[in-house]
Amino acid sequence: WDVVLFNITAIVGFRWISVAAAGGNTSMTLWVAALAFFFLPQALAVMELTRRMPVEGGVYSWTRSVFGDFHGFMAGWCYWTNNLVYFPNLLVYLAGISVFMAGSSYQELGESKPYVMAFSLLAILAVTLANVFGLQSGRWVHNVGGIGTWVTGAALLLFGAIALFRYGSANPMPAESFLADILTFDKLSFFAAICFGFAGLELAPVLAGEVKDPERAIPRATVFSGIVVAGIYVLGTFALLVALPRADINIITGFLQGIAAVADKLGVSWTTNLLALLITLGGIGGLMAWFTGSARMPFVAGIDHFLPTSFGRVHPKYGSPYVAVIVQAIIASVFVVMSFAGATVQEAYLILLDTTLLVYFLPYVYLFAAYAVIRSRGDAAKSDFLKSRLAATLAGVAGLLTTLAAMAMALVPPEETTSAWLFHAKVIGGFLAFLLVGVVLYWAGTRRGTEP
Repeated sequence: WDVVLFNITAIVGFRWISVAAAGGNTSMTLWVAALAFFFLPQALAVMELTRRMPVEGGVYSWTRSVFGDFHGFMAGWCYWTNNLVYFPNLLVYLAGISVFMAGSSYQELGESKPYVMAFSLLAILAVTLANVFGLQSGRWVHNVGGIGTWVTGAALLLFGAIALFRYGSANPMPAESFLADILTFDKLSFFAAICFGFAGLELAPVLAGEVKDPERAIPRATVFSGIVVAGIYVLGTFALLVALPRADINIITGFLQGIAAVADKLGVSWTTNLLALLITLGGIGGLMAWFTGSARMPFVAGIDHFLPTSFGRVHPKYGSPYVAVIVQAIIASVFVVMSFAGATVQEAYLILLDTTLLVYFLPYVYLFAAYAVIRSRGDAAKSDFLKSRLAATLAGVAGLLTTLAAMAMALVPPEETTSAWLFHAKVIGGFLAFLLVGVVLYWAGTRRGTEP
């Protein structure tokens, strides 16, 4: 159950419901497509690779085993460094949500750069300290976050059902609207964000060395949490479209706007403040989960001497990879400050999101490729989830192609962007910079390893 709650708090981000709902009814179709071609292949790959290789490092170790040291390092490097961009992205969202705890009159504070920056830096400090104290204590932050996310998701579905039956849908929903203009760049650009919302099942296996009986616990938790995650996203987007006109949905706080709109009509506006607290706790739990998991990447790379060996140190009292955690916190804090240079809060959010998509999805290319290669070899001895060699190979290929498509869609500037060339410069430049630094560090690490 710790792994189930860990998955829920790590994967479910209510901001993805806001992003999807802002795209209109076609987003429901895109959710279903992402579920079939990305989320299910992801679950199959994670369950089988965990069963075969239940070791610390997850996708880093799997890729290294199948494709060699360089590819393993690059998978782990991108998995770690994308979080350095993801943390500020998540914190921009949480800062916007947190102001709802104080009431609707404070919503404009969520667009204040000084407030968002201060909130972000303090949150990074808090989760850094919790991670240094170790997983045994930190898991309670994950669990509280998972429960908060679960309760909030249920509340959205309940409010959406009440709004539908008492007031009708805030948006017209003819059958043809779910496919209208779905092949345009404007619509398909949402697909990358939707796939990213479904990502994260591979995080728990990164901690396999610290999970009791990971061969059984992680696959079972993947199935249960996968059902919950899919339900919250698909039904939650529908509920938000029922509760709030599409034109009024903010891509950062739209989820809570929908709840507030229904709550005001029902005379229970106080629930918005409570749910804002639960969402914030869920977000902090998610931040804690990703901080915990991503820190294991430089930790195992330090042990393998691809990064300086200091990254492989553990705290003498708490047993945590404290060097990796602290370095991670410092770099993430720098990204928080840099992300607001010359951009509005919402534009910074979008740039961070698309840069994160590119860097994060590269390890998914390795994940699906490793799964497809292993299953194409015909060894089904440990394949308890999809026995057919052809079906498993096709699932891996489907996940791989969907990942590549999502990466391509992340390069399409959203309508809100004030400067397309600056958007591309930041997103593509940031992505290539991450890759170049990774190649240089790998080269330096191999030289250290060959020196007498």
